[in-house]
Amino acid sequence: MMEPASTRLRVGVIGPAGFGGSYLCVELIDRGHHVVGLSRNPQKLGSHALYEPRPVDVDNASEAELAKAMSDVQVVVCEYGPHTAGHDGLRYMPFIESVRKIILAVKRAKVGYFVMVGGAGSLHVPGGDGICVADSKDFFLAYRRAIADSHAHVTYMEERLGPLGASLRAYRNARLALRSGGGDEDGKAAARTAVEAFEAKIKQDPAGGFIKAARASYMFFDGNTSFDWTYVSPSALYRPGKRTGHYEVTIDDLPLRGEPKGDNALDGRLMGVSAADLAIAIADEVESRRYKYQHWSATSDLSDDTPAPSYVTLDP
Repeated sequence: MMEPASTRLRVGVIGPAGFGGSYLCVELIDRGHHVVGLSRNPQKLGSHALYEPRPVDVDNASEAELAKAMSDVQVVVCEYGPHTAGHDGLRYMPFIESVRKIILAVKRAKVGYFVMVGGAGSLHVPGGDGICVADSKDFFLAYRRAIADSHAHVTYMEERLGPLGASLRAYRNARLALRSGGGDEDGKAAARTAVEAFEAKIKQDPAGGFIKAARASYMFFDGNTSFDWTYVSPSALYRPGKRTGHYEVTIDDLPLRGEPKGDNALDGRLMGVSAADLAIAIADEVESRRYKYQHWSATSDLSDDTPAPSYVTLDP
């Protein structure tokens, strides 16, 4: 972990009151940086002498309007997430268009450094012959199994997704019932049926539109030296959790543990990072620019499975 910077920065954060953005803003402010929150409702984060909420509708603002909102900051961190309603596939183009617009605004405003927080989908699977996570035949089943094994992660998904999170809880409970070895045969059969039905849906339609859009957004950056950037993809099991203060970085590849086993080469091998620890990693990068022009991920210790807040706010 880097020591706090002696030079205080003005940092624009797109999506300051969201999941990752709220943790990042608190981390930056705790280090003494001045944070400008850029979103439709940035005041949701709370108030602080070092926090300036600057309302802007990223989805509908023009490139010029976004550039004006960024005109006085030295670094911009994009924690943007789309708000388009409807089927997940409908979010592909809005997300790509908004990221394209944000990059053009960053260049127009002559922002010194741009930190893009994308998804794990653009990371490469080690040993996968260059295949990205979003295209992996093994990833999504391993991912669902891994998050179902975490009470903290399932709790987070319930808060975030509502009914979809409830189906994940039912899947977790069925898996636990099968592992326990107890219960009557009818109960075991019902649990087995529930697990098989849930996993069949994953195999049928593994990657949603937003995951593919986040993967595609990296193409705006790869090999582009017309502005200074870094692209961070959170590791697979990204969730609220304990702030350990320590993290490990990998470049381009999906962080994994151990050797492949079983039919699914990624089963039991996925790693994660807490929102608090990823905020540390991003804040370190804001200060150091160590990974300029690089695509990286970070992992931290998630052994504490206690549910944590999905969002944090500034102290009054």
